[in-house]
Amino acid sequence: MTNSFSILQVAEYLKRLGLKISQVDRSQNTIELAFHDEHGQWQMIVGIHHSGNASKLMLIVPHIGTVTEQKRLECLEALLAVNYRIALGKFGLDLADGEVRLEECIPLADKSIPFEQFRLAFSAIMQTVSIYHDLLPRIIYGHQSAKDALQDCENEFFAQTHDETDFSLPAIQTQVVETSTNNEMLQMEESELDVNEVLEEVARLLGKHQE
Repeated sequence: MTNSFSILQVAEYLKRLGLKISQVDRSQNTIELAFHDEHGQWQMIVGIHHSGNASKLMLIVPHIGTVTEQKRLECLEALLAVNYRIALGKFGLDLADGEVRLEECIPLADKSIPFEQFRLAFSAIMQTVSIYHDLLPRIIYGHQSAKDALQDCENEFFAQTHDETDFSLPAIQTQVVETSTNNEMLQMEESELDVNEVLEEVARLLGKHQE
């Protein structure tokens, strides 16, 4: 059976969100996005995986942090607490090198996903990065407990978004480079991702934990 939902359709969804893409790899069915903000630079990988009659959408933020022997238990406690709190995504740990990544895999019904469902899932992952980007540094270098670091991350985020009317995370690169056998190029329009419309949804998901 021919897969009806391709990585190029995911690229079109991202274009509708106003995002700029770093690279599209059709051979691997993946898209790389690069972001920069006051937290530094970070990446997201969006992919489609087909296996027989099953397909899934993968949203991965690699190298979001590192867990070493320093404050290891406190860091792991904090990551587990976040996993318990958030509705989409989970933090995982590579035991070989301590890499922490955020990821979500969404099964695709009929090998496709509606744009609105994609938008909510993608935006929720982005907001999780924005909220908890400095969770581990607060514990390791700020000597905070897991509970205090978690609460401060959430309080700071919601205080910031309450004060700001324009919150966007522009991608670093503007040109799309597609790695494929025919070297076709996708040109994405330059614009910004406005995530204000999904902040209420994120607040609803996390609000009950701030009471």
